[in-house]
Amino acid sequence: MTKESGILSPKNVMFHLYGGVGTAQENARADLGPADEQRLVVPLLLAKGRAVSRLELADWLDDGDPADIDAHLGDLRRRLAAMGLRQALVNRDQLWRLHVLPEQVDVHQLADRVVAAARLDDRTAAHRLRAAVDLCAGEPLAGLTGRRIARCRHALREERRIGEVALVRVESRLGRVGHYVPDLVRLSHERLADTEVVGMAMRALDVTGKRDEAVELYHRYREHLIELGVSVPKRMLDLRTRISTMESH
Repeated sequence: MTKESGILSPKNVMFHLYGGVGTAQENARADLGPADEQRLVVPLLLAKGRAVSRLELADWLDDGDPADIDAHLGDLRRRLAAMGLRQALVNRDQLWRLHVLPEQVDVHQLADRVVAAARLDDRTAAHRLRAAVDLCAGEPLAGLTGRRIARCRHALREERRIGEVALVRVESRLGRVGHYVPDLVRLSHERLADTEVVGMAMRALDVTGKRDEAVELYHRYREHLIELGVSVPKRMLDLRTRISTMESH
């Protein structure tokens, strides 16, 4: 148990925004109530204990009835209490706070470990990043719909992409980038204008003997930049030349 802002919080409870809005306790996953209740949990978890107004919460309901907010949050409070998180959900003057540690929310744990990676040795950073990326597996906010949900889902995907790139960058320095070729190819296709990611993918394909695929990826990248009206950086031209030269031998 730890004490955070005067709230007793069991550290074995993890809150998930990836793979569905829910919790995990002793490796057992559970949804956090029906869809509208889950929609209200999202801004509370993203706020990191800061106050969220009733008006802001209502905006996450879309077609839901704002009059039901208190009932939904009352149900949430009971669910949290059943997990040992008594008094974690606080309401003062129509301002709601959910007091859980940032490390107990998958996306916050991932973001914190990306920042911390620069201060750690590569082996430790890789281990911590790998665990956080694995924690954030699955479709963000799975099963939920709505305008705010859609924007949040996009942001959560971007957070995971940043984490995946940080992990591959560290693993590359450790000489283990070959294990991440499928992930790098996927990331490069998702963000074809990202020179760093495409370059890492091309190098990974090259060192694993897939030079034809590396060259094909380069051409897709080049065509995409042309469509955007952007010139190919010299380092990418040099990488393409080096791979082609190796290919001809």
